[in-house]
Amino acid sequence: MPLPSLWSWKRAATLTFLALPLGVRAERNYRIMPRLPHVARSGRLPSLSIIVPARNEAHNLPALLASLRTLCYPGDLEIVVVDDGSVDDTPYIAERCGARVLRVDGPPPGWRGKPHACHCGAERACGEWLLFTDADTVHAAAGPGLAVSYALEQELDVLSLFVRQEHRSRLERLALSVAFAGLFAGRRPDNYVLNGQYILIRRKVYQESGGFAAVHGEAIEDLALGNFLHRCGFRTALLLADHVATVRMYDDFRHVWHGMMRLGAGSLRWSGLSSLVTALFIAATMSPLIVLTGVVAGQLRLRWLPVTWLAAALGMVPWVQRTGYAFDALLAPIGALLVQGAAVWGLLRRVLRLGTPWKGRRV
Repeated sequence: MPLPSLWSWKRAATLTFLALPLGVRAERNYRIMPRLPHVARSGRLPSLSIIVPARNEAHNLPALLASLRTLCYPGDLEIVVVDDGSVDDTPYIAERCGARVLRVDGPPPGWRGKPHACHCGAERACGEWLLFTDADTVHAAAGPGLAVSYALEQELDVLSLFVRQEHRSRLERLALSVAFAGLFAGRRPDNYVLNGQYILIRRKVYQESGGFAAVHGEAIEDLALGNFLHRCGFRTALLLADHVATVRMYDDFRHVWHGMMRLGAGSLRWSGLSSLVTALFIAATMSPLIVLTGVVAGQLRLRWLPVTWLAAALGMVPWVQRTGYAFDALLAPIGALLVQGAAVWGLLRRVLRLGTPWKGRRV
């Protein structure tokens, strides 16, 4: 007797119906996640060093550094830009904007670029607290004060924040909405991750743990650092904080594709089984496109198409609504296709040891 085939058009179509309950799970996990308060305690705060690893960031630095110059931080503050072997005007713009510039030629053997730049900045910084932030962020005046104040009140060693995402195109918005919904669909309370766009850490803790030197070879250094610091017994927290900063992660479609490749190739290692839930959600959200193919090929009846498409769209409504219009949820399968395709391609390149292009290097 022949074995039944593992693939069928109806099985692929049925997968879509997982998108709605997983979307509900993602929204619930998002809503219960703690948020950074809008009010800080009064009084002087410990000294703070803001460290910006920057490679070919001449187009982003003016907005970032303008926002950092207007900070209302009640304590000593320094801004350190680490020029990571840039071939554009990054160091000159940083100097012109008044930042302290540290130039490094690039990572030594065995190191990745960003962990090396962050570590060099930390070694030269003077603050009692270190804030690592990306060059494509723009900070609210009260943001660092709110973060340091909260970390002190909660007796934290490390505080990381999810900041507000800005988008340049509808496709980017769709892809990031699907990616973030998938992240929260698979998120567990014991998933000790950090967001590399905003990591605040006590200087003493950084020195005791080794900081980025302990994860110097990791392509997804923020996930690796969060897990490492938790294993060391330090108190870490990840909060939502749309009001402290905004970030524009990608410049164009090519940058979006490479970013999703990088995350897809590296997140499985640090997210464990939760990444499988994320992958399942993204596949379910994408599967109406498979249904459409089956209908066109005459393998599925037309009635499958509206019900599966609606199931995928409903799971994404709150996520697209935060950054655009609820109607855009109907385009979620296209965003999921981009995320899924880039992640699979990134994993394949990792297996083949080809790496992912990122800021002029292979990671």
